[in-house]
Amino acid sequence: MWNQNNYSKIKSYLKKNSEVDGIIIADPAFLAYATGLNLQSLSSNQSQCVLAFFSALESCLVCPKSLVSTYVNAGWGDSVLAYSDCVAPQETAVNYLVNFIKNHLKKNSAIGVIEEALPQVVADQLNRLLPEYQMIDVSEKLMKLRQIKSTFEKENLIWAAMYTDHGIAGAIHHVARSVGKTEKFLTEDIRVHVLERGAHISGYRAVAQAVSGDNARVMWPNAPFFAVGRESNFQEGKLIRLEMCGMYNGYWSNDSRMLVKSNVISDDQEAFASSLAKLRTTALTKIKPGVRANEIFEFIRAEGLKLNLNLCVEFGFGHGIGVEPVEAPFICASDETVLEENMVIVLWLSARYPSNEEIMASKDTLLITETGSRVLGWYENWDHTYTAAFTF
Repeated sequence: MWNQNNYSKIKSYLKKNSEVDGIIIADPAFLAYATGLNLQSLSSNQSQCVLAFFSALESCLVCPKSLVSTYVNAGWGDSVLAYSDCVAPQETAVNYLVNFIKNHLKKNSAIGVIEEALPQVVADQLNRLLPEYQMIDVSEKLMKLRQIKSTFEKENLIWAAMYTDHGIAGAIHHVARSVGKTEKFLTEDIRVHVLERGAHISGYRAVAQAVSGDNARVMWPNAPFFAVGRESNFQEGKLIRLEMCGMYNGYWSNDSRMLVKSNVISDDQEAFASSLAKLRTTALTKIKPGVRANEIFEFIRAEGLKLNLNLCVEFGFGHGIGVEPVEAPFICASDETVLEENMVIVLWLSARYPSNEEIMASKDTLLITETGSRVLGWYENWDHTYTAAFTF
């Protein structure tokens, strides 16, 4: 299969864990993880219901006929069970899945489900049609499986981070002090530059942003506007926040940088940017295996106070990344997840600039190593804030 790696991880999990004999997956994010196909339409299109089932020996994928070729081309072949377009796709998909389970899994078997992501209508129907099978919530175990990245996953995340970082740096080269440019124009510049480097096109969450002044006083995404595409012109000497969520082979990047719309940087801007860079360097000393996510949060908050930074604590200071741009674990006050080797997280440091509370941010993709953490994908040295060229 296209994503044979994650398919094998799920199979290996089932062979090692006697708690369940099979797993039903209905959540779009977990389907992307298991199948290698990130079909974002599954989150919004009520006429499409896709369900996957895995046991140690068997697997199947139930989908509408309109998606059969998509999954077959991805390598699923004979494992696909297709249903025709209908008025009750969830009910129909469950019927197909139940028949498969009854033919391939003995009665009284335990079936793992991601309870919080299982639509209620699907859960009710499964319980009604499979009374002789036991449904067990395996949400935490499967999330842990996703959090520990394989070599295949790490490679894709490295490329995603590198293409995005390179794209933002490329867009910066198109900003000149003597030439006017709107937020909408630079936003599109970032997106196009990231795609030109090799990132893959993906809708909805693959969003770029370039904001300054009052427009930078809020963070995105903020539906339904996402704070992008405004016609505001960048003013001379202002800080600009540049952001991009990009994708490569189904894996995401989540990057944010700063730029000054001038060929010189003021003392206040230099002090602010330097403090944020120092905080990043200090945070990296704490991010390592064996440390809880909420410990890291409290450490960063305390270090930020020492540097006189007005940190945006309400956003937390980072999160996991993989087949979703934001996923567990979360560097926040309530997450007690202990970091482990081969996790990949985004360190998200955002602070309000003293003069008018513009929110500037630094987002870096980190790989948790055996003894610490390593920044992935840096194209430039972002310890220094970039300034605009005087002219092209």
